[in-house]
Amino acid sequence: MLKRLDTSVMSRPICYKPIVEYTVFDFNYYDKDGFELNLAEQKYYTKMNYPLDNCLNHLCFQQNWFISTSPEIIIDHSLILHRCGYEDQAREQLRYISKEIPQAGHLLSSKPKWGFDFALDSKDPSGYLFEVLHIEYDSKSYDNFVEHMISFEYKVRHIDWIDSAKKIIDNKDKWQHLKGFEQNNWKSNYLIGWIKAEHTEKSF
Repeated sequence: MLKRLDTSVMSRPICYKPIVEYTVFDFNYYDKDGFELNLAEQKYYTKMNYPLDNCLNHLCFQQNWFISTSPEIIIDHSLILHRCGYEDQAREQLRYISKEIPQAGHLLSSKPKWGFDFALDSKDPSGYLFEVLHIEYDSKSYDNFVEHMISFEYKVRHIDWIDSAKKIIDNKDKWQHLKGFEQNNWKSNYLIGWIKAEHTEKSF
């Protein structure tokens, strides 16, 4: 029903190579909460040959995680994400840059971070498309992240997602009136026992 791709998790995502060119504008729009990369980060990650791809219309260091083999189950997105720290020549360069561009200090403060983002949809018999489950988890602890990832992967493999989608739509009256993330919380609690659908940490 859902198939895991051959996706690996890097235990030490680090940028250590300096970049050649930069402007003050490259350091704008640092994502303090998630995995979206500003232009300066993209240049450092590219220098390291890390895979950058479009994630929810943003460039991130991400890899596809699960795909659906069932026409009744639709993966909106299923991703493993990385955020890098900076060491060696890259860190020395950022120290120098931060003297003239204070925003470069955000990269200096960045800690390695790992995340997964899983969003699954389905259709009811009338063709109405609805969200079955949307959860996010990230951590600055590699061991903690891997533990939660393995636990969730076990659930993904052992849940009947077609039956779960039916249960979600059958209980529409219990979640449809909820606002925003409260819908996600209800569904994640109902299906996998997560009280909160999102666990996120700052990028610093």
